[in-house]
Amino acid sequence: MLRVGEEFKVSIDRMAYGGRGVGRHNGLVVFVAGAAPVELVKARATRVRRRFAEAEVVEVLSPSIHRVEPRCPHFGVCGGCAWQHIAYGAQAGAKESMVRESLVHLGGMADASVRPVVRAPTPWFYRNKMEFSFHPEGILGLHRRGDWNRIVAVESCFLQSEESVAVVRSVRELVSRIGALPYDPASHAGDLRSLVVRVGKRTGDRLVGIVTGPRPLGHPQEFVRAVRAAAPAATGVVRGVLAGDHDSAPLSAVQPLEGRPFLEEELAGLRFTIGLDTFFQTNTDQADRMIDYVLGRAGCCGRSFTVDLYCGVGTFALALARAGRRVVGVELSPASIAAARANAARNGIDRADFIAGDARIVLPQIVAEHGRPDLLVLDPPRAGAGGKVMRKIGRSGARRVVYVSCNPTTLAPDLRELLPFGYRLLEVQPFDMFPQTHHVEAVAVLDSLQA
Repeated sequence: MLRVGEEFKVSIDRMAYGGRGVGRHNGLVVFVAGAAPVELVKARATRVRRRFAEAEVVEVLSPSIHRVEPRCPHFGVCGGCAWQHIAYGAQAGAKESMVRESLVHLGGMADASVRPVVRAPTPWFYRNKMEFSFHPEGILGLHRRGDWNRIVAVESCFLQSEESVAVVRSVRELVSRIGALPYDPASHAGDLRSLVVRVGKRTGDRLVGIVTGPRPLGHPQEFVRAVRAAAPAATGVVRGVLAGDHDSAPLSAVQPLEGRPFLEEELAGLRFTIGLDTFFQTNTDQADRMIDYVLGRAGCCGRSFTVDLYCGVGTFALALARAGRRVVGVELSPASIAAARANAARNGIDRADFIAGDARIVLPQIVAEHGRPDLLVLDPPRAGAGGKVMRKIGRSGARRVVYVSCNPTTLAPDLRELLPFGYRLLEVQPFDMFPQTHHVEAVAVLDSLQA
């Protein structure tokens, strides 16, 4: 029996969702951090359970042909990305396999048609949003891999832009000089929580936000000057106020410090207004490709009725409405619904209505009022839609369902809930939205067998 701390040799067969390599040791499945596909490593067990074990690479004994030299000096310590040691082509292939394996093992869909993954046009500097954390240990940086309570004070990053790292360095120097206190999650002392940098890849707009606790921000103009020193073309500098102790809580307020409290971005020929905490697809180029795919699979029903669940600020709904469809978008967040309505107005789109509410409650109401949808699009969060929502979708009788997923391990069980309502899975199209990480988006297209 394998023991924690024991070192052993293991051959890595493939990569698993979560970013680790998969192998077997004496019949036990082992997930190995830091491995690459098809290589032999010496690993050290970090966790052992009855059916599987977790380990980390101690030494690469026979390197994979897909193993490359990581570009970033922080790789291996920083949690921003975990696959820089794997060539991009192998990353993309692994993600396609992950989608297929999830459908088979978690959804029971052995005959699912999974198309070749749509690769990112560039695997570097693709993000339009980055969030850097303040912490007493490292002052300002990214979370350590595997340890959310520690920070790497990054001096470089190849995910967003060189300018964003320059902003981090400038603000970090200011915090050290003026003695401002980063928030300490252990003692709850300090006020500085995070630094958010958003970039309009198509417009060139830049929005920088300093997220703090509710107490007054000291030296606000010093923060503005620090941002301007690194990013003189920034179109706005704002302060976000976080009232609670948890970083995942919504902001209670956004206060402009200088310039506009938003940026503008273009996507799929539409113009969007994006605030500090607005959800927006993080990879603009790939989001364009995904919208094109959804439009192409929207069916042949012409100017038909569409429901868009988890519509956010209207990314898919507005593109579908502009193509001539009558669309009702549903989103739990009232702020997102307000933004979706504003985006519809600014783009001159009058065939889209937006409702704030829970999809489980609102969808049956929409069907009762408008009838069976010709198309239903959903883009739920990473946790998936869940069985209750999927069964509501099944009962809606939508003629075609297009499910946009950011997590194949929740996509598969969600689709399994829908199939008994008389749906056939036509195809699944993966998109690599996040190179250098294990994350993958996938769009599933299903048709109702009912006339």
